Amino acid sequence: MTRYLVTLLAAAVGFGAAARAGGPPPVYVVVDKVALEPSAGAPERITIWGSFVRVEDVHSYKYGKPVAGCVSLSLGKGQAAETRAEWEKWRTAAGTGKVVAVGSCGEAGSLLTVAIRKTGERPTQPDATYTPGFLETRGPLFVDRNGEREAPVQALLAFVKERRLAETAAGQARRP
Repeated sequence: MTRYLVTLLAAAVGFGAAARAGGPPPVYVVVDKVALEPSAGAPERITIWGSFVRVEDVHSYKYGKPVAGCVSLSLGKGQAAETRAEWEKWRTAAGTGKVVAVGSCGEAGSLLTVAIRKTGERPTQPDATYTPGFLETRGPLFVDRNGEREAPVQALLAFVKERRLAETAAGQARRP
């Protein structure tokens, strides 16, 4: 009987871990630029500029429309080393044009709820505290080819492409 209960408990724990890791990322980001302030050597806050798409309803996994802008987040107490290590990963993603997946199973920390400021708006202070532990929860930092087939990722990539074409056209229109 004891062996049966131990086996049942092990299966339940294993199933629970698999279920938590099984849901799609609720946030996807194509990072244009990252600023670490007051300095890259000892940052206290991060601002991430780029294009974002987030889940609107975690129960049905209905995603909103992609938006361009930035998020500004501060360093939390007690997790400085882990947070700063993740911030370096965000810097690595900047300018690559690749999609970063954040979180799983409806959880993405503060990136799921923080306000996305409009493009061109410069934050004067962070809007929330950064929550570490949600990068690379489903594998590598960047979404792979299989992930690129997902509807929110396709919508985000199409949005980024359209945005870049519009920026190029606007830049050419300004030339004399």
